[in-house]
Amino acid sequence: MSIMPGFFHVLLLIAFVSLIASAISYFFAKIKLFSFTLILFYTSNTFLSFFLIHNNHAIFFYTIVIFLIVFPIICLILFALDVHYGLFCIDTSFVLVLVWLLTPVLFIVNLISYILKVVHV
Repeated sequence: MSIMPGFFHVLLLIAFVSLIASAISYFFAKIKLFSFTLILFYTSNTFLSFFLIHNNHAIFFYTIVIFLIVFPIICLILFALDVHYGLFCIDTSFVLVLVWLLTPVLFIVNLISYILKVVHV
């Protein structure tokens, strides 16, 4: 089972564009657009990950995982070291990590509020 190069590139493009679009729509409080682009992002990433692992593109898969999972964890560790030892003394690092940690919670809260608005309207 070989993945078509065009299909792979389209999935990759959809994943990154929907990630950027969901971040922008979340920033501007466009909940419907945010929900759509986030669902599109998760769906395309699920298929992309499946195809990358099962078609001998594991190096590319792990590169994406390192960029999207390991890099934020390293940033979180650097933030903890900054808070404890004052290595960098950057005030905005606290805000960035707080927003990064609360993004899933904020998404769920916004999703629930959106559902309640739709039910009551």
